[in-house]
Amino acid sequence: AAKDAAKAAKEARKAAHLASMASTQTGDKKEEKPKMSKAERRAQQEAQRAAKAAKAGGADGASQDRGSGSGGSEGKETAGGVGGGDSAGGGGDAAGVGGKGDGGGGLPSARQLQKNERRSTAATAAKAKSRPSGKIMDHFSHLRQFADDGDGASDDKVRVAMLATVAGGIHPAVARLAAHYADGTITGGRARCVALLHTLKLVIADFKTPKNTKYAHALTSLVNGVVQHLQAARPMAVSMGNAVKSLKTHLARMAEDASLATEEEARARTLKHLEYFEKEKLAAAGAFIAEHGANEIVDGDVVVTHGASHHVREILLRAKRDGRHFAVTVVDSRPNLEGRDTLRRLLNAGVDCTYATLPGLGYVLRKGGATKVFLGAAAVLANGAVVSRVGTAAVAAVAHSLRIPVLVAAESCKFHERVHLDAVAHNELGNPAAIASTVTYPAAYGHGGRNPSLGRWVGRSGNQEG
Repeated sequence: AAKDAAKAAKEARKAAHLASMASTQTGDKKEEKPKMSKAERRAQQEAQRAAKAAKAGGADGASQDRGSGSGGSEGKETAGGVGGGDSAGGGGDAAGVGGKGDGGGGLPSARQLQKNERRSTAATAAKAKSRPSGKIMDHFSHLRQFADDGDGASDDKVRVAMLATVAGGIHPAVARLAAHYADGTITGGRARCVALLHTLKLVIADFKTPKNTKYAHALTSLVNGVVQHLQAARPMAVSMGNAVKSLKTHLARMAEDASLATEEEARARTLKHLEYFEKEKLAAAGAFIAEHGANEIVDGDVVVTHGASHHVREILLRAKRDGRHFAVTVVDSRPNLEGRDTLRRLLNAGVDCTYATLPGLGYVLRKGGATKVFLGAAAVLANGAVVSRVGTAAVAAVAHSLRIPVLVAAESCKFHERVHLDAVAHNELGNPAAIASTVTYPAAYGHGGRNPSLGRWVGRSGNQEG
């Protein structure tokens, strides 16, 4: 009986639940939409489309009104500089931009200007990509490109003329130094660094602190301007960058020093710091390198060097003064042929010398009895790589393959935390016509001082020699 009663109660609850669900579905049942004909549906869609277009037009008009009301000056600049003015007529394309107007001669919207700018950028990139590489491969497009005015004038002369015209607000010593950097009068990492230090001394001696400005802060800004001007002439060497960094660190410490009472005291301390850098980092370091490098040379050595290096030359001269008997082979390369200066100085000192060009490197190292190779450096990087003038890597590689010791002479101010894996990521591009030019091609090579294999290239470049 109990089971029957429980079963009946369960059936009753189930029936009540079904009844409540049926009533809910009946109350929530949505009214069915009346069926529409095809013509009625088309008319309704047209009406919705027209309402949406009217709403969009009202929003654009309001945004243009806000732009002309709150930034009227900006609107005028945009009309004159980008859109070409609103007098180009109502409705058509905006002059110089290519975007459509708003039908009443108004300004293009901000979104339209962005689209036009993106379109112009893409067109410029496509044009640059489709342009033939010409003298410079695409691998070097990230480097400062060599500028050729097309009249055969060298880039150095053009750059010097440019520097002379913009040197109005620059100290005369800085403008003169930049011109020397650009035309190649001062070359070599050490020589360029010494010239920079001497120029900075002149600039600091003439510097006057502006009113309501600290000496250290004002001088730091001036040094930044000097560096920027010199960078325009030629990229700074690592030694120059370390010298400027040392000076800025000194000025930052001076800004926190309250013991300096007058500007003259601050100037004297700054000049003393520059003198210390030149004496310790350049002069004393060079003497140390010459002394220890000369000790590496023994009687009977045949030393091979490349190009012109101040420290290598001082090492060889020091070894000669110490009474050692050795011979030197100077390997040189075009276009500058800097090794001729090294050859002349060594011959004047009584050193037995041999002169060869880079194509004869293999013969010099194999048959010339070379025992050591001394090279100079523009920088020594964090991974141990050495940066030097073009051709140095070939000399070091051939010497290494023949198991000839290679020694590099460089001061600590040429050390840099940068890492290079090749000579393409960071480098300087010179005048390609200097390589193809036949002016510096020695007459001893035959062909009357001309290089016949390069004559056709020179003719295409517009620099055919007479």
